[in-house]
Amino acid sequence: LRHRRAVIRALLHSQRRIFECCAKREANSWVCGLPSSCATRGSCATRLRGAMRFVSTRGGAAPPASLEDAIRRGYAPDGGLYVPEALPPISEADLAAWGALDYAGVAKEVLWPFAAGEIDRAAFDALIAASYAGAAAPDVVPVRKLNDAAALVELYHGPTHCFKDLGLQVAVRLLAHFAQRRGAPATLVVATTGDTGPAALRAVADVGDASTRIVVCFPRGMVSELQRRQMTCCDAENVRVVSFEGGGDDMDAPLKNLAMDSTFADARGLCGVNSYNIARPLAQQVHYVWAYLRCRELFGAETPLDVVVPTGAMGNLAAATFAKRRGVPLGILCAATNANDISYRAIAKGDFSKDDAMKKTVSDAINVQVPYNFERVLYYALNENSKAVAAAFASFEANGDAWTLDAAARAGLSDYRAARVDDATTLASIRRCVDAHSVVCDPHAAVALAGAEALGYGAFGGAAAALRPVAILATAHACKFEEAVGEALGADAWAAFRASPAFPAAARALEDEEEVPPLHLARRRGEALEAAQARWEASLRALLEDPDGLHAVIAECGVASDDEDAVIAERGAASDDEDGVDEERAELKRLDARLRLLKGPDTKVRELQARRAALRRIVAGEPEPEPEPAAPEEGYCLLM
Repeated sequence: LRHRRAVIRALLHSQRRIFECCAKREANSWVCGLPSSCATRGSCATRLRGAMRFVSTRGGAAPPASLEDAIRRGYAPDGGLYVPEALPPISEADLAAWGALDYAGVAKEVLWPFAAGEIDRAAFDALIAASYAGAAAPDVVPVRKLNDAAALVELYHGPTHCFKDLGLQVAVRLLAHFAQRRGAPATLVVATTGDTGPAALRAVADVGDASTRIVVCFPRGMVSELQRRQMTCCDAENVRVVSFEGGGDDMDAPLKNLAMDSTFADARGLCGVNSYNIARPLAQQVHYVWAYLRCRELFGAETPLDVVVPTGAMGNLAAATFAKRRGVPLGILCAATNANDISYRAIAKGDFSKDDAMKKTVSDAINVQVPYNFERVLYYALNENSKAVAAAFASFEANGDAWTLDAAARAGLSDYRAARVDDATTLASIRRCVDAHSVVCDPHAAVALAGAEALGYGAFGGAAAALRPVAILATAHACKFEEAVGEALGADAWAAFRASPAFPAAARALEDEEEVPPLHLARRRGEALEAAQARWEASLRALLEDPDGLHAVIAECGVASDDEDAVIAERGAASDDEDGVDEERAELKRLDARLRLLKGPDTKVRELQARRAALRRIVAGEPEPEPEPAAPEEGYCLLM
């Protein structure tokens, strides 16, 4: 019945004539609001007829949004998340026709219904092809048969070695495409638990458009060394990297406030590309369709395919939900979590409540306390009842970030299962994967493999209780997690793995790159999280207000304080010269590191630049010229 209803809604939707976006109706005629330089000026009404619309999970009063508006805003005006107004069905005939296509070909067919009417088909196909051009594997997503009922879906062959590449390459290219069409810059803001940040940075770099900028925030000490280096070794003019003290999703509230401030966001072209952005789960549908097609070949059966997903923010599970409701024969959707287990508790126990603190784990990319995309999963579990979703999240916020699922929600989640995996089991799972399959997996795939075992799928070759085949998602390459993999297998095994062809050369090369110290946002001793988040938000606003993307902060302004609690934002400087050179050369090195981070006409920047020039003359043995009087301008210092 759900499938029939989706078909009927899609047919009705296709007949609608939609006139909005940049056009406006005046006296029964259409007047285009785009600049005269726009190549599509005057064709807006034609372009948007029959285009997919997106609505809020909370059913706010705002009209349905276009794809462009939905991915540019991130959050809906009422604080909900965007979902398609109608999910276009995928038939068995579609699946049969797509079986011979490559990954990009499948992606074009799966995603085109969401872009039709807004993007020219040729431009869309080129965008999708470019999104997967950087994959190291010829088939983009290899599907490895583990046994007669289980397969490992390798989602980590993108340019930053994780599944986030599959969604973010598409999302960033769509945002850049729309921004270029509007003739306006785009500034992407990202909070990352380890993989999203590097993937977003790489996607921005691959787009190669200086008007597309990005600010990435990561929790200090909560990501692996390689993940950190993938961010801090990027020394590009349109990239800013920020670290903060706290758990992986402690930056979510400040970024949501920025996104919900439409005046501020619109003025700066602000776009959030964490998985609350609808472009991410839309793009990630593709690997579920691909996995189903490949597993149907591997197992020689057309029965529904269960999936097990290492789960943090639930974006991957939301994508699976979309694919299943469109008609892809997926069976049970299983979430495997680490000790930060809110998704497990919600599905298995009906308890959607935030823990008091983030737990440090070896699978840090899924360290999430409140998964954004549970809202999308709940929306479909409640049969698209937006009023019930709005009431659920109002209750969650009113009761101190806690909500007990009612009978309707629990019944709607009957096609979901979950398992919780601790660190010891995760490390044991890495060892078992090597023993059973000769594959070195990362700790997140290990969580999924252990979760599959706990749910009866026999991922390591034992007797499987499951009646259906299962696809287990491997979401990151083991090269990114030396500490966890080394602890599981030992230093010698890690060294052998690092020297093997299975270890990406790009990851090895990054070890020798110079890092650019990030702006750090700290917490005062004893400070409540909400107070720290308010300061972080103010700091990010100031950072984004500067035309060049950065303000001078305490360390650069020379503001000293004996109270270490007062110094809550500082920028690291390059280490002292290890070769024992003179003090001037060491100071010059530190100034070079600072000035790589500072941009713009700020007075303090000019002072630092003048000091650097003086040091260069001293090092070169040149005489110092007569000083010129300083301009009577007032410096600007950001106190965070």
